[in-house]
Amino acid sequence: MDKASAHSTVVIRDDETGQFVTVKGLGALKNERFQLEKTIDLTKPIADQVLKSKRQSKV
Repeated sequence: MDKASAHSTVVIRDDETGQFVTVKGLGALKNERFQLEKTIDLTKPIADQVLKSKRQSKV
């Protein structure tokens, strides 16, 4: 595993099932000045949401 991916992969325990889950990318942008709109839902496809919001702003 290379150095970059080692910092962005975290293993956590699911409280409901007790299983351990590897979460890739968690904390990858921790030191970056990246801001995400409050209207973006991370559980849904991000590209679709962004395109939808751009279409609505044109109207």
